[in-house]
Amino acid sequence: MLFFHVRIHARIGPVKEGVSSGDVVMSDEGDAARNSRKLRASRDRWKQRSAEKQQQIRQLRVTNRDLSLSRDQWKARVKELEEQLRALRAAPESPSVDGPHVCVFLGARCSIGPEHS
Repeated sequence: MLFFHVRIHARIGPVKEGVSSGDVVMSDEGDAARNSRKLRASRDRWKQRSAEKQQQIRQLRVTNRDLSLSRDQWKARVKELEEQLRALRAAPESPSVDGPHVCVFLGARCSIGPEHS
C-alpha cells in the first residue's frame, strides 16, 4: 500500500527540498478562519459607513426643512413689504391736513393723524 503526502505552500514556485524558511503550510481550517475574519471585518466596515451615511442623510433632511421654512418666511415678508410699497405709491402725493399720515419704518406701518403732529 502506497501513501502520498501532499503539502500546499503559500508561495508560488517549485518547492526546494531541504529549505524550510519561507515555506508556510496552509491548512483548510486556517484558510477558512482567515476568510471568515476578513468577511466579518468587511461587513463591519460596510455597516459603519452605512450608518454614517444614514446619519448624514437625516441631518441634511433637517437642514433642508429649516431652510425651506426660512425661505417661506422671507417670501411672505417680501410680499408684505411689496404690498406696503404699492399702497404708499397709490396714496396721494400731498396728504390732506385732515387725513392721517402714513409712514413706513423698517417695514412697520404707522399712522400719524393731525392729533399727533
